[in-house]
Amino acid sequence: MSVLNLRCSASVLFLLSTSSASFAEISAQDTWNDWKEYFKGVGYTVTATENQSGNTLIVKDMVFTAPSSEEVGTMSMTLETVTFRENGDGSVAVIFPEVSPVAINAVNPDGEKIDVNLEVLQSGLTATVSGEPTDMTSVYGAQSVEMRLAGVTVGGETLSPEDAAMSLVMQGLSGTTQTTLTDMRRYDQRMQSSAVSYDITFVDPEGTGSADIQGQLDGLSYAGTNALPLNVVAAGDMLELLEAGMAVDGTFSYSGGSSTIGVVENGVDAMNAKMSSSGGTLGILMGAGGLEYVAAQQGINVSMTAQDLPVPVEFNMAEGAFNLAMPLQKSDEMSDFAAGFSLTDFSMSDLLWGMFDPSAQLPRDPATLVLDLTGKARLLFDFLDPSAAVVSGDPNVTPAEIGSVDINRLQVTVAGAELTGEGAFTFDNSAPVGPPKPEGAVNLSLVGGNKLLDTLVAMGLVPEEQAMGARMMMGLLAVPGNAPDTLNSKIEINEEGHILANGQRIQ
Repeated sequence: MSVLNLRCSASVLFLLSTSSASFAEISAQDTWNDWKEYFKGVGYTVTATENQSGNTLIVKDMVFTAPSSEEVGTMSMTLETVTFRENGDGSVAVIFPEVSPVAINAVNPDGEKIDVNLEVLQSGLTATVSGEPTDMTSVYGAQSVEMRLAGVTVGGETLSPEDAAMSLVMQGLSGTTQTTLTDMRRYDQRMQSSAVSYDITFVDPEGTGSADIQGQLDGLSYAGTNALPLNVVAAGDMLELLEAGMAVDGTFSYSGGSSTIGVVENGVDAMNAKMSSSGGTLGILMGAGGLEYVAAQQGINVSMTAQDLPVPVEFNMAEGAFNLAMPLQKSDEMSDFAAGFSLTDFSMSDLLWGMFDPSAQLPRDPATLVLDLTGKARLLFDFLDPSAAVVSGDPNVTPAEIGSVDINRLQVTVAGAELTGEGAFTFDNSAPVGPPKPEGAVNLSLVGGNKLLDTLVAMGLVPEEQAMGARMMMGLLAVPGNAPDTLNSKIEINEEGHILANGQRIQ
């Protein structure tokens, strides 16, 4: 199932977030039409039975069918009943049953049928839509909304509730969505939930093991905007949507969370893990210009026991983060890209340290690992094309060209030593064969390297002859700094392709 299909499937379950501010007058039919147009805009076929009686429109047997393809197969979703009631003040109330059955029917590319039955249960759910057909605002809230797995059938084999169970509960849900229609269908969404909990259980069909995953996120919120084209040919094609102006820009955040994972094999606990964090964010930006992810978690704590591990694994971090930005479409021009990650103030338990340093010779200060890269690149194929996986896996095909790379920050701090660096390189891709030709330099600084090497030799982890070779290499590539046990190095690649270390040619 494609990312687009998953996203639109989730939208069906929370359709009230696809309506949108103004204080003119709309009808029940206007509100339902807005829903239909949204899904038609992303390639879905929508059918339903409509029954208008006075100020109330009852829509039953809604079927949302995703565009099919050889790569993802077919998928449709059925929602039983939604009621649209005009309030008499120009607004419309959207009424959901306390229990809404949802059926997802799919056929994968191999022809195997997959049927998933869900139940959406709500308590105190209210949704009111106001405005006019071209400018609508939906305001909604609920004490709780739960999505529960009611049954799964794969290839004619039905999994029992004991073999496959899933529940997702959102407490204290509230939000607004504004929809405006101009040259595009634009959405501005805000959503908050006091707590989101989930519980997933899966039993191996062979009967040899099971897994149970439970967790909760506190203070979950979302803020974002997106745009959809009004009319698109082959809208099921993500590339077509992007070229027609589709754009997504949103950020999820939460104030804290925890989860547990338990795995049982042959009646024995094979693995148990507990994880928690004090908050985090996930930002997603996608459009014709490319794709960008930015994610971070703070106050991470992990503890785990497993059959194959001699001691419990326990570690924590002040922050873990990553970012990725890249073009999505084939182009003759270079585009910006970025990639980075950071593990800040990583520390682990004394039991883990004791496995390789029982006498505590190494400093056990928190470790930090940071890499921040930006640059220019261009794709030689469309990344979202279904054939991309085949192209990217072919060793005879070059998927992209890199024009430049900037090393904005490199930091490795561990066991009392620290390596830092920064630099920049450009790449000449004009040669018909062979790798691109780099040119540029990187500046590196190592503090505490010799002391760490001496300690590793004393511990017996590094043989003396290997340490001697490492010292010779550092002497060749680096020069002493002003502070004790400090080495600096500038590694250059010039226009002729020569490699220089601190001005001395080494290749």
